[in-house]
Amino acid sequence: MLRNSTTLSTIRTGSIIIAVVVGILAGTLATPVAAHEGRDVGDYNLVVGFLREPAYEGQLNGVSLVVTKTSTEDAMETHRMETEDGDHEMTSMMETDAVDVITHGAVFTSPQFGMMENFEFEVTEELSGVEIPYHVHPGDQEGIIVVSSDASHQGEDRSVMIMDDHLMPVRLEANIGDNVVWMNHENQNAVVMSGPLSSMTTEMTTMMSDETPSVTAETVTTRNRVTGLASTLKVEVYHLPTDAAREMSLTEMFADPGHYVAEFVPTAPGDYSMRFFGSIEGNAIDETFYSGPNTFDTVVASDAIQFPVVLESNREIQNATKGAIDAVQQVETDLEATASTANTGIIIGIIGILIGIVATGTSAFAITVARRRN
Repeated sequence: MLRNSTTLSTIRTGSIIIAVVVGILAGTLATPVAAHEGRDVGDYNLVVGFLREPAYEGQLNGVSLVVTKTSTEDAMETHRMETEDGDHEMTSMMETDAVDVITHGAVFTSPQFGMMENFEFEVTEELSGVEIPYHVHPGDQEGIIVVSSDASHQGEDRSVMIMDDHLMPVRLEANIGDNVVWMNHENQNAVVMSGPLSSMTTEMTTMMSDETPSVTAETVTTRNRVTGLASTLKVEVYHLPTDAAREMSLTEMFADPGHYVAEFVPTAPGDYSMRFFGSIEGNAIDETFYSGPNTFDTVVASDAIQFPVVLESNREIQNATKGAIDAVQQVETDLEATASTANTGIIIGIIGILIGIVATGTSAFAITVARRRN
């Protein structure tokens, strides 16, 4: 009777270990969205996403928040200028608000649209003379819309084709009243968003006219970005599948005023949420943003970017070790329940052998992983 029970328990242990190994080797590949979510909150626009997109498990990343003021109460700036005879006078610096073409999504953001679907954007009068950089996710293609003040041909459709690795055309000229139409020729959903993909590249700077002051980062940062919020705002990051949460402080980027980050390493794939709470210029804020198909990236398992050999993550190794230990403990429980009349020394010996087998297998597994990484 003891021999049969021992044999059954050993078979059960082997099955559990095999199941654990198969679970480690099996994986699913998720397709990242690679976008940000923009939202108006009172007199402010908040653009939220991961600092680095696509976002991968185990890679340094962080929360990204850009705060822009949307109200026009400060549209007229004045400063005192000294005249030739020493007199001073107050002079209006600007007659209209500059258009924010730097912040992601400040001018337009499309919903997701699939292959052979399109997104339209109407060029309105306030965009006259402005050059608008934009980008497409997830292909990271970049383009520019050059808005003319000429109204002689207004109301026409101006088309841009989204290809797998480029746009046609990259530079598009449009007039007031025209509709810019993006047609998706990629075999995946696309999101079109105003603003350069990252910092202004040399190519983008060359393509854009130096005569348009509203597109300069200095003008937009000075007039629209809200600075000094690191001490009044915090973020709470949730991992939705496990309901784990952590509160983090925000840091304002030195070279990008109004852009706040909280760096961390996402150690598990899946959807995350980011809750911003505190105050902006004395106004209470409590807003939560969720990752997903129409917002910002879902964190992807690290095997999505590994080649040619997919390495097991620390999380997988820990789960495998825990599963093996749990299996041994289950064997011990089964033996105690079925062998009350057996020799205690035999039972202890069998358990010791099983523990030794599991320990040897786990060590070999860990050594293999280490050699692959080296």
